[in-house]
Amino acid sequence: MKRITVFFIGIVVSWSAWAQLKLPQVRGLESEGWSVQHSVMSWDSLSIYFAAKEPRGTSYDLYVVRSDGWLWTKPERLSAICTPQDELWPSIGSDERMLFYVQVTPATGEKNSFEKTQIMRAWQREGRWTEPAPIIISGEQDLRPRLLEDNRTLVFFRREESKHHDGAWAKWSSTMLDDHNWTFPIPASDTLQSRPILAVSGTLVSVKTGMPLTSGKVLVYDATTEQLLQSAAAHKRTGRWRVPLQADHHYRLALTADGYSYSYIDIPTQGLRGRKERVYKPIALDDELALSLQLYDSETQAIVSKQKKVLPFGKIHRLVLQQAGYYDTTLVVNTQRPTVFTETELDIAVRPKKSRQRFVVADAVTGTTIGQAQLLLDGRKTGTDTLMRLNEEHTLQVSAKGYIFHDTVFQTGKITQEHTVLIRLQPLTKDLVLQLRNIQFEHDSYQLTESSNEELEALAQLLFMNPTLRIELSSHTDDQGSDKYNDRLSTLRGQAVEKWLIERGVDTQRMVIAGYGKRKPLVPNDSDANRALNRRVEIKVLEF
Repeated sequence: MKRITVFFIGIVVSWSAWAQLKLPQVRGLESEGWSVQHSVMSWDSLSIYFAAKEPRGTSYDLYVVRSDGWLWTKPERLSAICTPQDELWPSIGSDERMLFYVQVTPATGEKNSFEKTQIMRAWQREGRWTEPAPIIISGEQDLRPRLLEDNRTLVFFRREESKHHDGAWAKWSSTMLDDHNWTFPIPASDTLQSRPILAVSGTLVSVKTGMPLTSGKVLVYDATTEQLLQSAAAHKRTGRWRVPLQADHHYRLALTADGYSYSYIDIPTQGLRGRKERVYKPIALDDELALSLQLYDSETQAIVSKQKKVLPFGKIHRLVLQQAGYYDTTLVVNTQRPTVFTETELDIAVRPKKSRQRFVVADAVTGTTIGQAQLLLDGRKTGTDTLMRLNEEHTLQVSAKGYIFHDTVFQTGKITQEHTVLIRLQPLTKDLVLQLRNIQFEHDSYQLTESSNEELEALAQLLFMNPTLRIELSSHTDDQGSDKYNDRLSTLRGQAVEKWLIERGVDTQRMVIAGYGKRKPLVPNDSDANRALNRRVEIKVLEF
């Protein structure tokens, strides 16, 4: 873009002053034949809006020149606003969203015809000026509109009514209620423009580089009602921002930039007197959100993994969280919303994958299906058709009337397909012997271990389901120690099992205790492994 240096000789009206009372001279423009009229500077002092007529122009139009902190740009004509008529007396809002100006309609030459001057307003939306129209309170003889720092109060001059339209000019004011409605104009006092104002300013920078943010902006809210009152853009080169605040309010400033986090400042202005400046230290914003995810099992609540993600601000992120043995979980993170924290933690429930398990219970001799079997999966009742987690080890205990109970350990599949587990139960017959490998004792003792309870419960259930069953309960040892010692130890161990069953309600008449010591080994006592096999508890069917 071509740049020119613009010098204003005379008075260029600052934002905090009245529309100028003297005409500014623009060196370089006037020498080229321009006729420059009224000008006003933006609140951040980086833009000047003015009315001018080009060398061969026929009417005054509105223009703006902007500064990058060093040089001023070439004048830009506000084409969306300009008409063949004269546009004069610009006044810009502190956030540069509203532009007020005067449009002149010349007299027609007919009798009683006179020049009309109406106050117009245009809106800047997405960088373009649109919707120029007269404001509802404007008459036909209004000049020099001046929007005060609150972006709501408009002060202007109006000619008093007279027969020949040559009455005196008086100062009036009106307050904007919303985008369309205004209060009824009233005479304005000279103290309006000297209301207490706190001008707050600062700089937006990147937390990573420390460099100014070129897309920064400041949103000013009422801290009580959360209503947006005004907004202002930070300077595109320096990142500097500046906004005016009225006295006796409580404001909340939201500072951000495209693709960056938010920072908030609470500013109460109660008791403010006069016009003051407050400059804040540079505010650093981050362009990324550090997200720490903790995945936990939706059923057991156990933590299964921890993951970290770094997400750029200003986007909607769709994350697919994956964990072996669990279904994928989709997480949507919207970093377009105002976000203060640049680090956050989330706990995410993940659902375990499962496969359908079918348990088929059959007679080990005939192969026929047993329909009335009772199944305990990990100690809990289950049906013959159930969903189970993938790749896990489980214990299954199956019992049925007229059969020896069966304990097994099995592994579920690694894929979500149906699996069938076949369990064969041995029918109860006279002289049948069953080894109870899971009934165990403390070392060199007849004290039952806690781990024996599950097998003992199964034995009690067998006796309850088969009330005519009578058993021999025998205990065996290895070859370590004397015959007398092992006979006594095995007898005491058998009695300990009997006592446990009696306490559960089994009739003592249905059990015979036998302590065989080391006299009936299953295998030779020639290794630790074989000795472990020989240390056992057995039941033998005596009657059924």
